[in-house]
Amino acid sequence: MFCGRCGFASPDTDCFCVSCGGPIQITETPVGSITPAQFAQPITTMQQPMQSGASSSLAPRKLSLGGAIQHYFTNYMNFKGRASRSEYWFFYLFGIIACLVAALLSPILHVLVIFVLFIPYIAVLTRRLHDTGRAGPMPFIVLIPLVGPILLLVWECTEGEKTLNKYGPPW
Repeated sequence: MFCGRCGFASPDTDCFCVSCGGPIQITETPVGSITPAQFAQPITTMQQPMQSGASSSLAPRKLSLGGAIQHYFTNYMNFKGRASRSEYWFFYLFGIIACLVAALLSPILHVLVIFVLFIPYIAVLTRRLHDTGRAGPMPFIVLIPLVGPILLLVWECTEGEKTLNKYGPPW
């Protein structure tokens, strides 16, 4: 099967192209402007048109601190989908800074910030684990003494799956 947008050959199980994010066509020959002779070329030449625009929607994006905070405020209660490592760790940094500033200002404000950020933290952690292919309830592994927090830290640092998984495409 081939991508309807770039002609990239994909396995039978994929619904979206891992190269450009386009829908997969159920055909035996590539569609579009790519000829069969171009399939013999190295992949880097086929992907050059994709790198110039924003059409490569399946490539994991790396966020800056500002972009991660903006994405956090638009997605703070979303438990579905996937979160990249940069999104997760920048949110974690934002949470630590917010808690430190609140603790310096007032103990009551510190407790309030912890309560406000707790559910969004669980949401971004769940999406981060989805990115590595693990189920949403896995953050509760932290309740296992000694082993749980270490295992969760390893999963948080693990690179996400680069292809479509059951939680969606890498954003």
